[in-house]
Amino acid sequence: MKNRLAAIALGLAVAALYATTGAAEPVKLKFAYPSAPQGPLPNQGFIPWTEEVNRDSDGTLEIKVFAGPTLGNYGNIYERLLSGVTEIAWGIIGPISSQFPKTNVVTLPFESRDGREAAVALWRLYERGLIAEEWDKVKLLDLSVFPNVLLHSRGRQIKTLADMKGLKVSAEGRYVGLSVQRLGGAPVTMPVTQLYQSIDRGLIDVIAIAWPAIVTFKLNEVTSYHLEIPLANDDGFVAMNKAAYAGLPAKARAAIDKHSGEVFVKRMVGIIEGMTARGRDIVKTSKDHTVAVLDPAEEARWRQALAPVTAQWVKDTPNGAAILAAFREEVRKVRTGM
Repeated sequence: MKNRLAAIALGLAVAALYATTGAAEPVKLKFAYPSAPQGPLPNQGFIPWTEEVNRDSDGTLEIKVFAGPTLGNYGNIYERLLSGVTEIAWGIIGPISSQFPKTNVVTLPFESRDGREAAVALWRLYERGLIAEEWDKVKLLDLSVFPNVLLHSRGRQIKTLADMKGLKVSAEGRYVGLSVQRLGGAPVTMPVTQLYQSIDRGLIDVIAIAWPAIVTFKLNEVTSYHLEIPLANDDGFVAMNKAAYAGLPAKARAAIDKHSGEVFVKRMVGIIEGMTARGRDIVKTSKDHTVAVLDPAEEARWRQALAPVTAQWVKDTPNGAAILAAFREEVRKVRTGM
């Protein structure tokens, strides 16, 4: 209730600001990005996006990106968005995945080959209304997907299910954690910013994360063995405080709408694909690093071991069977160019 009242007050304040200043003064909005300002996500994604929205708003908007933890971290940025500390925010869903059980379909093992098909399929589920109710507290602008959580270890080779037994594995989100358990490991939840020190000190044995994070958080410095397996997908979002959006002038809302949705999803996918290729290439060309895959027979055993994770998600999730079938349908469409 407190957040709702704060959000309403924020929307009224935005509307009042525009009403009192007129078209001569743009409405100023904050776009919070919890990580450091360096890197492709802000510099190729969020900052150009804000510039384009500002330009197309015909002088009614001035959005500025605030990088770093000043306005929120990955654990609380969604709450900060709801309360109006920031009007727009980027966040990762893992730390708050319990609030988005239907959206978690994208985190199931072996359901997609890359982030592009997963992200576009997930956004289309949102547009079809199958997961939309989970996002009704905000104005959703983008759903991003980081492709295929992989297993990264420090010298320890993982070639079979037996190699996973007893390993402490960082796992973000419920179903990634369940996957780790089904493989024989022990899931450990921690912020991505703690992974470097944790594996360096032996607090965890394996990091389960996608390629883009390897270079972003310098995890290649403390890992040497990398198993490529579509264990899951990490996902993120860009959303806007709902009341703040409603309080904007029509031209401002139109500019935001123009640059959001599937067009924003595909934009972010392209950036993430570049980050994925860069991270993988840096590791593959580095001394003393091994990038491996499972042989077909062993992969079949892993698939069989992880099948109950998907079954559990279907059981636990309202309309889960229909959502999973629709997600698979949309993935197939993306693969065939639809």
